[in-house]
Amino acid sequence: MVQVISGFNAQIDEVLAKYPGLSRHSIDGVDIIKGTIDLIDTFGQHRDTYEIEIHPTSGYPYRFPLLWETGGRIPRNIDWHVFESDGHCCIKVEPEEIIMCKKGISLIDFIDKEVIPYFFNQTFRRINGYFIKERSHGLLGVIEYYQQVLKEQNPFKMVQLLEFIQSGVEPFRTSTCFCGSNLKYRKCHRDGFRLLKQLSDGVLETHIRIFRGVLAG
Repeated sequence: MVQVISGFNAQIDEVLAKYPGLSRHSIDGVDIIKGTIDLIDTFGQHRDTYEIEIHPTSGYPYRFPLLWETGGRIPRNIDWHVFESDGHCCIKVEPEEIIMCKKGISLIDFIDKEVIPYFFNQTFRRINGYFIKERSHGLLGVIEYYQQVLKEQNPFKMVQLLEFIQSGVEPFRTSTCFCGSNLKYRKCHRDGFRLLKQLSDGVLETHIRIFRGVLAG
């Protein structure tokens, strides 16, 4: 954890230089980022401002830091992509986050590519009543992620494809795809296989077991 915090701390100054509304604070000896962040659109117009906190996690930089909206502008419930347990923001579903962080992330990239779009989407919902792009919450959102990657809506077939990917044996590029489509693997599920194979067997195994239980029930 010490090494994680050290890496997080070393990247804070770069964030503060780009986002002057943010500053470094300390909680129980751990540095965090706290303050306001402005949403500026592609035309340079100010669209909104949020009060936030960003805390390091034990998994950083191979998992996201934790993000909070602290100004009370977003309801504390999962329908608004905020965990009711402690109020931190739900940025991505677990398998998507793991893959995105596979090679490690930086704080500045996390804010630029995840935090800013997250709050733009929150502002859009407050104005229009719905998110621009929205997956379901919790387990259903994880299922929808796998369905999107595998281009397979049938949940039973989706689980079968995940079980094949978990086996770790990638077909030859000219082989018939493991999905049964009769297409060549390279033109069918190669991208999905290679993307999801980045997940550890433990993550896939857990999700497959949960999905099997839901389908059996």
